[in-house]
Amino acid sequence: MYRVFTIIISSFKNEAKDLISNLQIINDNFSVAWQLVTQCYNNKRLLLSCMQNMCQMPQGRVTSSLHQLINHVSSHMKAIQALSLNVLIPDLMLNHLMLATLDTETQREWELITASRTDTPTTAELVTLLETRCKAFELLQN
Repeated sequence: MYRVFTIIISSFKNEAKDLISNLQIINDNFSVAWQLVTQCYNNKRLLLSCMQNMCQMPQGRVTSSLHQLINHVSSHMKAIQALSLNVLIPDLMLNHLMLATLDTETQREWELITASRTDTPTTAELVTLLETRCKAFELLQN
């Protein structure tokens, strides 16, 4: 376990390394270090930033371009599946596309509402927020 702990710590950089830098490299501290790191970085919603990368697909008609497109989509889909989310891929895609078109204030409100959640919100929840904002704006205009 000591060797594994040493290898893991040596692979950390910057903020992650600072997070566990005060721990002695002993077996008892491995679980403490792992808990600190996962509490800080195990944010599946933040990991979904790969959605933006997936939507930036390579273009072309030649065989190498088609292979590149297949590899691009396949690798991103595997990364999303590895997160073991309890949400459908279409919800992830629609949320990403919808949020990308919203103003900064609405995006901020969405993130404040959903930031403490460990699950990924559905498109229906995003639509509900947008409907609420529409009603509020209509009332403010009167």
